[in-house]
Amino acid sequence: MAQHVGFVQTATILGIVALPVTVQISVGSGLPGFHIIGLPDLAVKEATQRVRQAIKAAGFTIKNALVVVNLAPSDLRKVGSGFDLPIALAYLLATNQISQDVVCDRLCVGELSLDGAVKPVSGQLAYERLAIQNQLGLLTGPTTVGLTSVEPADYLCLENLADLHTNQYLPARQADYDLSSDSRLDYADIAGNDMAKRALQIAAAGNHGLLMIGPPGSGKSMLAHRLPTILSLLDESERLESALIHSVVGLPYQRILAGERPFRAPHHSASRAGLIGGGMPILPGEISLAHNGVLFLDELPEFGSSTLQLLRQPIELGFVALARAAGIVTMPAEFMLVAAANPCPCGYLGDDQHACKCTPAQISRYQDRVGGPLLDRINLVVNVSRSAAADVLATGRGTSSAVLRAGVERAREFARQRTQEFVSRQSSGSAHQRTPEFACQQDHDSYLDSEVAPVKRNSEEADLLAACQLTVKEKAFLEMVADRYALSGRGIISTLAVARTIADLDEQEKVLQEHLIEAIGYRPRGDQ
Repeated sequence: MAQHVGFVQTATILGIVALPVTVQISVGSGLPGFHIIGLPDLAVKEATQRVRQAIKAAGFTIKNALVVVNLAPSDLRKVGSGFDLPIALAYLLATNQISQDVVCDRLCVGELSLDGAVKPVSGQLAYERLAIQNQLGLLTGPTTVGLTSVEPADYLCLENLADLHTNQYLPARQADYDLSSDSRLDYADIAGNDMAKRALQIAAAGNHGLLMIGPPGSGKSMLAHRLPTILSLLDESERLESALIHSVVGLPYQRILAGERPFRAPHHSASRAGLIGGGMPILPGEISLAHNGVLFLDELPEFGSSTLQLLRQPIELGFVALARAAGIVTMPAEFMLVAAANPCPCGYLGDDQHACKCTPAQISRYQDRVGGPLLDRINLVVNVSRSAAADVLATGRGTSSAVLRAGVERAREFARQRTQEFVSRQSSGSAHQRTPEFACQQDHDSYLDSEVAPVKRNSEEADLLAACQLTVKEKAFLEMVADRYALSGRGIISTLAVARTIADLDEQEKVLQEHLIEAIGYRPRGDQ
């Protein structure tokens, strides 16, 4: 029996990136069998049974021969069920049951059912991006076009393998989602808690981390879940970045493509891999799913202490780098950290209506679970008190999200104009200078150089100091406060960043003493 060979282009996902893979298949003489080589995972190995049954159900012929499938490159681990379709197509091509035109210049990805139906797989946007980059079409199951802001991939959607007999394909559906028709949460639902709303507005305007401390039932979670209603919509590049990450994990991403910022609220029992990313295969964690959005950690001290400390580097650098034997996988993680915590184990420390039953030692151990280094990276800490009965009955008459969002948008626009004027005054060689509130726009890959990262951070701190335009009076006041409360260098810069945002909310070019006083009032307890 003569040997027949077929080749089909496909891909596998590593982290959030689709990497090209070539399916090579040989059908020839030898002991009959269907073998897959090239570091396949269990899902890929099981493709042999799905492919055989799907080909038969679609009305094609399975020969009683030795079939060897090689997934090249052989040193790259192949994961997922998306190899079903390319393996089936390679087999049909090698046995002359379909034309080469079906797979020519196309990236083929899809899962097969036993009846021959083709289904799309997780990571559709990653495959689409790879196809666009390599100027390839995309052959997959019925799906929705995702990357609408760039030249879309040339889609062919196959509903069933049997459709190959008549070359019947479906067009990809166009994404259509309008956020304006949604019934969204609103801060008007919460009467009172004006100080907490003010802190949330500052956090939204300057992309600052925020910790809310208060007794059970004080409204911390309600306040946090309404934060996305005052954030600006995602721009085009942010939509694609965030949607790509959700696509890889298999989560819906239509609302993100419509501009809504992601909001992730993992339970405190989340594992380290679930929060930071990892596993086998390596998948993004909650901090990457919150990229360009909000990561809300409720009951912060209940998270594992070692798990919380893993957040320190991503908060500072905006990405997470997972080192594995096969190499380093880097995933973006620029998020706004919002957390809530009780003041003590029983939750009633400082509550006027309930007596705290915790001992000083219990309170100290409970608060120490978070750790000083992480608290030092949270810019604002605000106490949330229990609402009075009159405020509870006034639900629906609180400050609305529309009012808070209008202030956020004015502050961001003022900061944008201020930054542009600042940059224009610098020399032409200072293209990377900007204020910290817009640091989320920079390239994560440049931070992989351990020598470059401190230089960039120092440059940003210098830009912040220049943007604040402190007078001798304000500098002396800040030095006095820093000495009194033993502020760290990061604490001083954090205070200045918050003060700069408060000044932007007031549309002031210079940071005044009143702005510094309000910013200092939001410092973590350990600094006071």
